[in-house]
Amino acid sequence: MEISPESRGMLKILQSTTIANRLGILLLTPMIILPCRAANTPTLTTLYSFTDLSDGGAPEAGLVISTGGALFGTTSSGGSGWGSVFELIPAKGGTWTEATLYSFTGGADGGNPIADLVIGKNNVLYGTTYWGGAHGYGTVFQLAPSQGGVWTEKVLYSFANGSDGANPATGLALTSTGVLYGTTYNGGASNLGTVFELIPSVSGWTEKVLYAFQGSADGSNPLTDLVVASTGSLYGTTSQGGSGTNSGGTYSNEGTIFELTPKGGGVWAETVLYTFTGGSDGSYPQSPLIIGANSVLYGSAFWGGAAACPVSDYPQGCGTIFQLIPPTGTGTTWTLSVIYAFTGHSSDGAHPYGKMAVNTSGELFGTTYSGGANVNTCMSDAFSGCGSVFSAKPPSKTGGKWTKSNITVFPGSPGGGTPTGVILSTGGSLYGTTISGGNTGGYGTVFLMTP
Repeated sequence: MEISPESRGMLKILQSTTIANRLGILLLTPMIILPCRAANTPTLTTLYSFTDLSDGGAPEAGLVISTGGALFGTTSSGGSGWGSVFELIPAKGGTWTEATLYSFTGGADGGNPIADLVIGKNNVLYGTTYWGGAHGYGTVFQLAPSQGGVWTEKVLYSFANGSDGANPATGLALTSTGVLYGTTYNGGASNLGTVFELIPSVSGWTEKVLYAFQGSADGSNPLTDLVVASTGSLYGTTSQGGSGTNSGGTYSNEGTIFELTPKGGGVWAETVLYTFTGGSDGSYPQSPLIIGANSVLYGSAFWGGAAACPVSDYPQGCGTIFQLIPPTGTGTTWTLSVIYAFTGHSSDGAHPYGKMAVNTSGELFGTTYSGGANVNTCMSDAFSGCGSVFSAKPPSKTGGKWTKSNITVFPGSPGGGTPTGVILSTGGSLYGTTISGGNTGGYGTVFLMTP
């Protein structure tokens, strides 16, 4: 099944069920809002605009950067009609050259990648496709370089929509031993998604399901990459599922934050660290977690926050940035606090989306799916504005205030629109992709944000 043009760029969001408008009980962490991050005006540069032809179109995932400074990513459409893997190579004078490394056919090789890549040894790329494969329910693949600039694609595993899972919508986590960890949005024992590992050997790769979501308190339908802790535990989020009760009543299906812990003998145990209420704390997390100092987890939620969002057709808030603090002493409860709740007003942005980055000072950088400028040129009228880049600077003292800054807003066309997260380069510049916008028909871009 190929993604229709009208659904392009919206796949992950449309998979969500409508989230009920509920009252939350968590208080917001104090926040200072600044119009810009520094005295210097940041520069937004479009490095490449996709045409939705052989080069691909609508990149729904972010980028990875090699040690040589090349950027790698995927497009959900274009190529041969089923998406592509591309490389953007820097050259002298600030110019960049795009090369399509592989075009998916939608057959046994996979189709419609909507997740970011990971770089392994010898610059081998690993990724997932949402559709295609031997059974039509998605793949895990590798793309290996060879002499003459030729890249060879190999499917490591094809999902069968059984207990093994189906439709991976996230990227992979790669360990130093070459093991890959990932999630599927569907499939598993309850058809609500799985966490899996792929183990390499001389005879091939072996897939094992570590956990199958049940859709109750444990969560369901993961949509963000896993992160691996130094202890070997896996941290992730589910876009739906979870349930609980507070002073505002019962809540469910707003998403969770979970930990998967190896117990020995190949057994893993899932623990729900936090269940979103859909109120001031947020709901429907859409960015991979970041493990910070003292094992604090950082992330964002697409919906929820302080008030109704003025730039979407839903009564929920415009999303939140949060931190989840581990228990101290003999405690077992993790504590979530909201770093910032988006307002949707220009130029604040709305609905944080995609991978966030963090620098050595603990400052967070990310993007919003919509909001920013008051324009309707990127996605449907339900999401006005073409998105923004933001930062959140931690307090200088424990218990102090975070400082949220609006770095820039996306113009749509001819610039980019609907960004999908950022990665941080050594020099402090941010790289990312946009699903829409650009100067070649609105099929998305690769951008550079220079501080």
